[in-house]
Amino acid sequence: MRYIRLYIFLVLGFILCTSYTSFSQNYSSRIAIVGNSFDNKTFTKKEIHSIFKGNKNYWDNGNSVSIVLVLNDEDEKSKYVAEQIYNKSVLSVKKYWLGLVFQGRFEAPVFVSNNEEVLEVLKKNTGAIGILVDYKEELDSKSLLNILD
Repeated sequence: MRYIRLYIFLVLGFILCTSYTSFSQNYSSRIAIVGNSFDNKTFTKKEIHSIFKGNKNYWDNGNSVSIVLVLNDEDEKSKYVAEQIYNKSVLSVKKYWLGLVFQGRFEAPVFVSNNEEVLEVLKKNTGAIGILVDYKEELDSKSLLNILD
């Protein structure tokens, strides 16, 4: 009986540890948040929403925030990002960013066509943060951000 309790405890602990680890590395099961050249590598979902909505212009280390998004009208991945991060349609997200840019509140995000282009822009720009959707390749742990609930 004692060994059964210990076994159950160990199994539950293992399940909790593995589910926390996998969740903390991804925003959701389909989204991974990646970044370049800023100090903090751990964010809450609320902070990520705030960053991607243009509420943060500079990182703590002084680098300016540069947002990289895959945002195409017909792309299913773009629709998923628009819904998950902005709770809007792709067209509404584009209008949202046009409003911020014309108000002078934020620099326009870099819009790219696919995940590979997101990673290329991140490599070339300090302070860049981007979203990968359904990315199957292994990511460098230096660029992958931890997202806490």
